[in-house]
Amino acid sequence: MKQLRVLFAFTILALTLGSCNNFSSGWMSSSSSATNEVLTIIGEAEWQEPHGRALFDVLNSPMAGMPQNEANFKILQIDPKNFTNTFKMARNIIEVDVSNTYSQTKMSSELNKYASGQVVLTLKSPDKESLENYLRENQSELVDYLVRKELERIGQYLEKESATPKTRIRNTFGFELSYPKGLSNITEDNNFFWATNNSGESRQDVTIFSIPYTSESVFEKDSLIAIRNRVLGKHIKGSFESQMSTSTKFAPEYRKLEIDGLFRAELRGLWEMTTDMMGGPFVMQAFVNENTNQVIFVDVLVYAPEKKKRNLMRNLEGTFYTIKVSDSEQ
Repeated sequence: MKQLRVLFAFTILALTLGSCNNFSSGWMSSSSSATNEVLTIIGEAEWQEPHGRALFDVLNSPMAGMPQNEANFKILQIDPKNFTNTFKMARNIIEVDVSNTYSQTKMSSELNKYASGQVVLTLKSPDKESLENYLRENQSELVDYLVRKELERIGQYLEKESATPKTRIRNTFGFELSYPKGLSNITEDNNFFWATNNSGESRQDVTIFSIPYTSESVFEKDSLIAIRNRVLGKHIKGSFESQMSTSTKFAPEYRKLEIDGLFRAELRGLWEMTTDMMGGPFVMQAFVNENTNQVIFVDVLVYAPEKKKRNLMRNLEGTFYTIKVSDSEQ
């Protein structure tokens, strides 16, 4: 019965959501299923064993920077014998292969294996204990890879389907990006751009601002927090004379990364209004536009009280994968 329920749910998703046409290429059919969903191909008995539970724990690990625990992925599990063509259309697939013919545990990835716009991870291991240990030790790498591929797909979709005022952004900041539809309430000031859907239930905001680049110290964690608080506190106000601020209850996560050859520093944490009850998750990235010698800040945030926020945030984070700075100013 469980396998039938999974099959029914997946079939309905395929029919109602349709295929991801924006990722299709050539003759290959496009992948289809919900975003942030992973299909695991492993037998029911193995799924309940320690190595199966380790895989579940990896995928079910909490998404970083959220006010409440939300799993990184929705997880579906089916037996290999039920892995039919319908399931092969899934966006994210993990295949598990335990055999003593292998000398060590390895993870490999293949794009577009059964459908375009698809990621298939294969875990091969000589025994179950080795696979369990591998999964425990490499949780971050596996999750980060799947999240990055999901955000890349969202970014590709945004580039084709968003209604972002690209010309206005390019004229002000000297680069391009695309953000989700519906953020039609726009506020602009000197070197400041703010787009929001202004929803009281599932609010999404994108802000862009810039300052002159003077030193690499601008990319240090404390510097990014101070700049964020100063600029967003000035422009984003609330009731009771409140203003936007970065929450200090949980220290923001900080990292340096590179996307499409562009170095960035990133903050991920919680925002709050100083004298109000509003708050939620945010992610901010900063990078240098060498054409203008400006440091560009792109900040995305969600306000969705008593609602799940993972998909809202990931849809906004896809914006970071649409950023394009030309080699020279046009």
